[in-house]
Amino acid sequence: MKIYKISLTPYGSISSFPNSQTVFGSICWAIRELYGEKDLEELLDNFISNENRFVVSSVFLNGLYKAPMKIWSNLDEIIDIGKKFKIDNSQLSRQSKKLKKINYMSEDIFKDYMKGKIERREVVESLILDRGKYEFTSGILYHKNKNKFNVDLYKESGRRNFINRITGTTEEGQLFYYNRNFLSPGTKLYFLIKTNNIDYYIPVFKYMSDSAIGGDKSIGVNNYEVEFQGEFKYEKNIEENILISKYIPNYEEIDWEKSYFKIGRGNFKVESRFELSGNNVFKNEIGYLEEGSKLIVKEEKDIYGKLPVVKEIKGKKIRHNGLGFFL
Repeated sequence: MKIYKISLTPYGSISSFPNSQTVFGSICWAIRELYGEKDLEELLDNFISNENRFVVSSVFLNGLYKAPMKIWSNLDEIIDIGKKFKIDNSQLSRQSKKLKKINYMSEDIFKDYMKGKIERREVVESLILDRGKYEFTSGILYHKNKNKFNVDLYKESGRRNFINRITGTTEEGQLFYYNRNFLSPGTKLYFLIKTNNIDYYIPVFKYMSDSAIGGDKSIGVNNYEVEFQGEFKYEKNIEENILISKYIPNYEEIDWEKSYFKIGRGNFKVESRFELSGNNVFKNEIGYLEEGSKLIVKEEKDIYGKLPVVKEIKGKKIRHNGLGFFL
């Protein structure tokens, strides 16, 4: 399957960056509205063989990529660097903590990593000594003297009535607090999609511009301009695969002894629109591997992971997107 890039420009505030589960759900609702419920059910019930099968990543800030889970250095090497460059222990401890805080990479760093051109020791020495080819700012690894990522994030707290998702009504005295996030005007986010039939999804992206990606659309939150950016290409010369979605693996897909990963758990909600409104919209809790996991797959194929049915509402199967998106 080919990979394509889709940009998201917030119209206003957002609650958080949508993860792959939220993006997948929004696309499925759009398919239902544009092509009909029968088309959607046929896609989901016969996903592996369906010509319109697709996999999506989570959403990230444009120009940034999720850094792989990596042990950049060990204690002996850090101590050796400290002795070599005569760094006192307190400074060495403080500087070396940066290595555990690398959450994202700039685009040029990430593409060099995928090509196998990043020298681990150079990264370690650059961050500890504050000089060299690389530098670290706000959780992001950059090339030295390259443009830094600069986005303002403003958080606003508010208070709303609590709505009982089963009865669809408010209850006296029941309030909750929430946060809304505002990004600098014009800031773009993105997600990636893999599919063999991108023409099928072009109208879907246009529909998503008129429909929120995530909850709270009734109060104007999580609305985006969704734009198709074309095919996404990159060069890869490394064995490991970097996970950029949430992933519920089939055990036999992964060489676990050679992989690094983090396990998360979530209790997600079904979007309570149309005939689903007024029902218990909370899915059963489910476990998954998180973005940034570094995995070795046992065989190359289009689709990894599962779409388990986690709930039924009025005879309709509610699934959880556990398909893994690897770079």
